[in-house]
Amino acid sequence: MRVISRQTRGRWALVAAGTALLCGLPALIGAWPVAASGVSVTQLRARILASASVPYQGYAESTAALGLPSLPDVGNVTTMLDGTTDQYAWYRSASQWRADMLTTAGEQDTYQAGALGTFEWTYTTDTLTQVFGSQPVRLPRAADLLPPALAQRLVSYAGPGTRLSALPAQRVGGVDAAGIRLTPAGGTSIISSVEVWADPHTGLPVEVEVYSREATAPVLVSRFLDVSFSRPSVASLQPALAAGYASVAEPDVTRILRGFGPPLPDTLGGVSRVPDQLGLPGIAAYGSGFARFAVVPVPGRDGSSVLQAATSAGISVQLGSVPAVVIQTPLLTVMVAQPPNAPVYLLTGTVTAAVLERAAQQLPGYP
Repeated sequence: MRVISRQTRGRWALVAAGTALLCGLPALIGAWPVAASGVSVTQLRARILASASVPYQGYAESTAALGLPSLPDVGNVTTMLDGTTDQYAWYRSASQWRADMLTTAGEQDTYQAGALGTFEWTYTTDTLTQVFGSQPVRLPRAADLLPPALAQRLVSYAGPGTRLSALPAQRVGGVDAAGIRLTPAGGTSIISSVEVWADPHTGLPVEVEVYSREATAPVLVSRFLDVSFSRPSVASLQPALAAGYASVAEPDVTRILRGFGPPLPDTLGGVSRVPDQLGLPGIAAYGSGFARFAVVPVPGRDGSSVLQAATSAGISVQLGSVPAVVIQTPLLTVMVAQPPNAPVYLLTGTVTAAVLERAAQQLPGYP
């Protein structure tokens, strides 16, 4: 029988303690107190809005729990908005960036390659799709959930009545970040607050949390697990244009909706239309701040498929003589209705169902 001396036990105890310390080091670093930056909430908001020119490289994770039903012809959008999405990102500017979304089967990469346009590469089929021209309407993509893109969009939506307040600083992805909370005014938005942490010097957002009035925990969280402000090389942002891989496609949403639907009014349900230059008169956004909604006419078989899917997942309501379906999620309210002699209308936004009901009753074709 081997006898272990007290001195030997002491040495192994030190080794075990050191190993435990190393394993817990990332958590300890993240929990270490972060000094306040001294930047005011007004300054931080301005720097966040101006941060689109800040280069970065990083690894981000977003988690969403929106409870959306499965709708036809929307790719992996439903999965992306009801689960966890991991991405590597390289960003030089708004016209030059790359985001690689990791999946269980491999990855899906999006490139914004300057004058060459947008490319999307799918590992499972080994196909590269090039999208020419502008995309006035498109489905959400994983890159929209990266902390900078998400925060810049949400902060830009904040209306004049939005209340700004400071949050305690915290370390995110290795960055000592300052925090700001945006609380919408009024009772028509189902968003209760948006919280953003950003680098106080550059304004680059590193974490976003969105809270709903119906939930105590955030329903959408996006944060960097690791990020640096180094500028990626141009070569790392260029897709490999291998023979046989490249193809050209037009976004399905634009193809379906181009030239379709009657012009929508300047106000719906007492809410003003948001000025835009989409070039699609049948599509419009209404409202301001975090109380916005969009109206989209969906033609033919696509409209019937959307209405059928919504009926199986939502709650039927009666808008006068017109039946409609409402789907309520923690962050989005969706309504689908078809007035007589009119297309199927899809209304969706971060507003209450009552707002959409009033708007739907003023749609073209409504009796």
